[in-house]
Amino acid sequence: MSDETLVMTATFRPAADTPGLVVCDERERMVQYLCALVSWARPAHVRRIVFGENSNTRFDFSRVTQYLQAAGKEVEVLVFDGNREVVRFGKGYGEGEILEHVYRHSRLLRAAPAFYKVTGRLYVGNFDAVSEATSTLDAFQRKVKQPKDGPPRPCKVVTTFFKCSLALFERRLVRAYTQVDDLHGVFIEHVYYNQLREVDAPSFSVRPTLVGQQASTGRVYGAYDEGVVRTAQSFVASPAVASTRPQRLAQ
Repeated sequence: MSDETLVMTATFRPAADTPGLVVCDERERMVQYLCALVSWARPAHVRRIVFGENSNTRFDFSRVTQYLQAAGKEVEVLVFDGNREVVRFGKGYGEGEILEHVYRHSRLLRAAPAFYKVTGRLYVGNFDAVSEATSTLDAFQRKVKQPKDGPPRPCKVVTTFFKCSLALFERRLVRAYTQVDDLHGVFIEHVYYNQLREVDAPSFSVRPTLVGQQASTGRVYGAYDEGVVRTAQSFVASPAVASTRPQRLAQ
């Protein structure tokens, strides 16, 4: 059994005028994040889960944290007041901001030489198989194919799910998000590709199977099963959906 660290990025309450965002409702997003958290209790290869949230949510994470701990996971929830520049530069800027905050402040992240990053509303249904087949510390899916007709497209790195060593993240990616400018067509996928252009990091030999919904397009990769949705909704339906003040939980 491997000993993987997972970093999940989240924004419960996005700014109303965030460019390129389809899934905007706070409660809908909350349920999706909780569906993902509930699902990540399943993979045997995940030991540590770091959940970074940048809209200073007042949601009480204690019940879902206890649920994950009962499944044998170490859990750290880092909530902070960020997301202020997303309206100017786009959601990729906010995601990079979360990753930098996690890198600077997470204690669990220091327990391993590398981490898997996943967009917080998503789950990788075949994660154990992906983990078993990935022996390298760095693994990125790149999109470099160009259309036969029409103008060339910028090459991309898939940022919904990747594996990255702490050393490479510090050297190439920790501040890369500051180059993002969605309104001018410079997305985080393009920035990561440029930063990793000369890095020898393979793709996953087992293709990740994603579950959940993409917030930018509304695309559903795969639906969460009814049991997961019911469990997630039960955490949201608690009389105390929000605590009295923003909190940072590290457990």
